[in-house]
Amino acid sequence: MSRSASDPIELDGCVAPFPGWAVVEVGGGDRERYLHSQVTSDVRGLSDGDSQLGALLDRSGRLQAFFFLHKAPERILLLVPEDAADRLVERLTTHLVADDVVVARRQTGPMRLALGPAAAAAAGDGAIPVAGWGSRGVVVCDDRGLDWPELPADELEARRVLGGPPAWGREVRAGQLVNETALLETAVAVAKGCYLGQETVAKIASHRGAARGPALLELEATAPELDELVGRGLSVDGAEGVAEVLSVARWQGREWLQVSLKRELRVAGRRLTWGVDDGRSFVATVRDLPLLAIPAPEAIAARLAAAASAAFAADAADRALDLLDRAIVICPTSADAHESRGVILGRLGRLDEAIAAMHRLLEVEPSSVMAHSNLSLFHNRLGDRETAEHHLALATRASMGAPAADRDDRAEEAERDRRRREEMFRRVLEIDPDDPLAHFGLGELAAERGRFAEAVGHLERTLAADPRHVAARLALGSALEGLGEPGRARAAYERGVADAAKSGDLAAARKMQERLNALNER
Repeated sequence: MSRSASDPIELDGCVAPFPGWAVVEVGGGDRERYLHSQVTSDVRGLSDGDSQLGALLDRSGRLQAFFFLHKAPERILLLVPEDAADRLVERLTTHLVADDVVVARRQTGPMRLALGPAAAAAAGDGAIPVAGWGSRGVVVCDDRGLDWPELPADELEARRVLGGPPAWGREVRAGQLVNETALLETAVAVAKGCYLGQETVAKIASHRGAARGPALLELEATAPELDELVGRGLSVDGAEGVAEVLSVARWQGREWLQVSLKRELRVAGRRLTWGVDDGRSFVATVRDLPLLAIPAPEAIAARLAAAASAAFAADAADRALDLLDRAIVICPTSADAHESRGVILGRLGRLDEAIAAMHRLLEVEPSSVMAHSNLSLFHNRLGDRETAEHHLALATRASMGAPAADRDDRAEEAERDRRRREEMFRRVLEIDPDDPLAHFGLGELAAERGRFAEAVGHLERTLAADPRHVAARLALGSALEGLGEPGRARAAYERGVADAAKSGDLAAARKMQERLNALNER
């Protein structure tokens, strides 16, 4: 799977058909209390509008169904695999005594899954928030318009195998101990208290865990007829049946198996030769599941804010504001997103909106020096000098609250800003270690601090992912000059001049040509 196929999910959205799922509605005045006592989800801990993965077990800790549990104001919706829906309704109904609870399947239209920040930010009424597939998004059950590109079926399946949720009847099944599945980590709220099967789950977990559990195998070479491995048993060093292949995936040029693996072999990084029960063999390394982690809202917001800064620098203000709006919907407490949005609106002359954005920043970060500084600037531009002076005084007061060494020290203030940006970029790399934008940002920050070798490393990672990133080529040449390697700097500038001219970025081309001329004159 190429990196480019996944790009829309990182900043925008993609949509795909979502067959094989059903919706169960739980209503009545006792619905929250009742479900909290029955399922593994922390139902009481959810706010209205939130959702989480959960499961229903029997008293021996064996799986009966799993689902996305969505807490709506007047009801609770369970998005459950179709083949487990009737079992779920029956089991939940069986345990009702005198509770005011109604459990029933809900009629829906064709379902669609929308992933990515744009999808997560535009959930709306009737959509069920979900997390998995290495992303966050929603499932919709009506005919509303979803104006995002369609996610190819093979990529959706690869994302599911490597990031969940599991496939009912294949990777998890009725009657299986939940400790043997990936649901133990993703769907069981350990600290919530009592639920059906809790005692067994806790006992197994405290005694070395289950004898088998899910893991990934990363193949070293392409395996012919990869799909035929599903359901096959695997051996290691003559020991038969140490693993069973549950699913396969092709992702960014690599091939993967999801397997049920014996406990003693579930050691991430262990490279082994695996025998197939039909006589074939292959070399693969054990990896932890999930490979594609679900990003935290804060990490998504940081990535969007970084992309917005780059978009605004490229004169795409509308795009920048759109990205920041998504960041704020997904993570309302993102100070970076609120600040960036206010600054951009101010530069566009939309001062009333910029002022409102800075006041929202103060709600998130009451001691923000930047919020008061910008409010002073904006009110001054509106001719409201009294309010401008008020915010200037508040900004001064807030800055005086900093350690003495930082007071009125522009260099220290700049360093704090660099640390803030560095943290934001590193959060982005937690989602995608190869993200070119984050590496570019870290490369520039390292160069600003004079750490040129570190800067070169990040900038080369940027260019490996995006060879025509003109700004990165310019920054790389500068860092190589700082490192004392004029030959490599010349090569970077020469490539950069050609790429910049081809893309129409003549300003960057001129800058690199000037540096080339200066190097050639030495």
